[in-house]
Amino acid sequence: MSDNYLYYDYATSSVCKVKEDIQEYVPDSSMHHFLDHLCILHGSTLEGRRDAFRILMNKSHFIPIVVNQNPHEIYFPIKSLKDPTNTWICYENIEGFIEHKKTCTIVFKDHTCLECEHPQRIKDNIRAIRRYIKTLDL
Repeated sequence: MSDNYLYYDYATSSVCKVKEDIQEYVPDSSMHHFLDHLCILHGSTLEGRRDAFRILMNKSHFIPIVVNQNPHEIYFPIKSLKDPTNTWICYENIEGFIEHKKTCTIVFKDHTCLECEHPQRIKDNIRAIRRYIKTLDL
């Protein structure tokens, strides 16, 4: 199973992979480079994966990235790509989503949680990913 979420740690110039409250740091020049490398390992580029999802789901912002279709290793950003504190959530590890007034809690299958802002944006991304998975099953 993949990591619960990823973020770029500028202090160490590494991508931090988080799962079960364990953090693993992978040296890399940027989150973009790291995700591009993951996509290439599975047969496409980051831009190719982003364009495919954008076209199939008619989505223009906060585009999820399908790294690997089997299992559904799909990461989605919770903030703008230009935001240095952006975090990428792995859809396949989400067990639940609790919406609050201005925030939300993402509950992962390993029973860890992540507090996030912009609950509507996250809910929209989860909905788009579910639609995408359904198109694969047709």
